[in-house]
Amino acid sequence: MLYFPERKEDEKQDDLIDFESMYTVVKRLGIRNYRPSHSDTCRRIWKELVSKSGQADSLQGELLRQAEKLRHEAINHGNLNWDNHFEWFCNFISRTLKNSNLFEEKQMKTIEGALNYIKECGMYAYQYNTGKISEDDVNPMLFAYTDDDIYDYIEDAIALFAEANPKKITYDVKDIG
Repeated sequence: MLYFPERKEDEKQDDLIDFESMYTVVKRLGIRNYRPSHSDTCRRIWKELVSKSGQADSLQGELLRQAEKLRHEAINHGNLNWDNHFEWFCNFISRTLKNSNLFEEKQMKTIEGALNYIKECGMYAYQYNTGKISEDDVNPMLFAYTDDDIYDYIEDAIALFAEANPKKITYDVKDIG
């Protein structure tokens, strides 16, 4: 932090925010500072199977599109636009990967834990945004997880799913309104 003598009040306020607290869950899941290992697969999926707009017509593309929507909402908007679509994305990705039977129990628990944490953050932001949590009671560190590691981990799992299913799996557009 830069030191500005005339801003001592801001420094005191920053001291009250526990920035490390947002890493508790990802550390427990063992994915803090995770680095992607299937970026080439993700790029291929994005290029070949994700539509320019709207939902993808392949399951592989739609899973990656949803994961990127979750990342974008958290990192760029702090989950302040969170709605039932994002919650549905978390549940859909988790359920699809679990039903694939590709992942060992420990891996699946990590995937589910990551998606549940993203969902918990989003629901907290939603509660604040809709007035269910007051300005006096809010903890902004709980709105969104904004580091890439958790999203990279999920997208690597989606890449593994796509690698295990190299033929396009048709995905019918869903009305999740």
